[in-house]
Amino acid sequence: MPENAVNTIGAEAEKPVRKPPTPYHPAAFSAIGFYLLEYQKSGEVTLEEEHSLSKEPPRIDIIIIKKNPATKIDRCWARIFRGHNILEYKSPVDAPPSIHVFNKVAFGYTGLYASQKKVCLTDMSATIVCFKKPEKLLETLEKDLDYRVLREEGGIYYINNNGTAPEKSLAVQIVVSSELPDSEFFLKTLKRGIDRASARKIAELGRSCREHLLPWLLTVYKENMDILTKEGGMMDTHAILKELADETGFMDDEILEARLEGRQEGRLEGSRNILEFLESGHSLEEAKKAFALT
Repeated sequence: MPENAVNTIGAEAEKPVRKPPTPYHPAAFSAIGFYLLEYQKSGEVTLEEEHSLSKEPPRIDIIIIKKNPATKIDRCWARIFRGHNILEYKSPVDAPPSIHVFNKVAFGYTGLYASQKKVCLTDMSATIVCFKKPEKLLETLEKDLDYRVLREEGGIYYINNNGTAPEKSLAVQIVVSSELPDSEFFLKTLKRGIDRASARKIAELGRSCREHLLPWLLTVYKENMDILTKEGGMMDTHAILKELADETGFMDDEILEARLEGRQEGRLEGSRNILEFLESGHSLEEAKKAFALT
């Protein structure tokens, strides 16, 4: 081999394997579906995930259709809703929405959808959900494009076109999930780095919210394994993760590691309990009976 030649044999094998991205979008869909569950059960609302506008992309993340336009949905992010509602979800790991994202949603998606479904823009709304307040986008909308940005309440920003009555144009809003009130727990905590109080609540919810929030639960556990293990207990976390993996067929390295750690922690906890039992003055025979030892 020439002196300056580079040996590339096996170079591909040395490349680190990229971890699959965290499935935030299905988690957001399940959280929003959970909040709208009563409206779905009554037949007043239907949800569609990744609605295709053609045989190929683009796809709308979530479509929420109110069967009865007069139905009022009691969520701060749904007060703007009309008959047909487009929702674009940007996860905490996505870049903040830019003016290009705004144009895509407010003009591209809504225009195509209105044309295909033969609905009026006055019967539609467009929502962009993001984790942090998109300061640059809001500044561009106000200073360069003559929109009015109205902060209705925590995390809700209405985007109104100056000179046009809101009821005569498309309703547009930006929802900043990190600023939402605590009542929107499932959207607000869909992130990495939850606090201890949130971790305790999620650990308590555990099995009870699996029926309607399985993708959400899986994503939150995947992103917050350490604190959920600490606050919920290794054995409880291990049991929940096992059930999630069994039900979804999903198993990544973090969950597998947590399951193995759970078994090890369980053995250590059992040993500590036996030792404390013996140290408190009980005999070995009593310990065998108490802990079903053979």
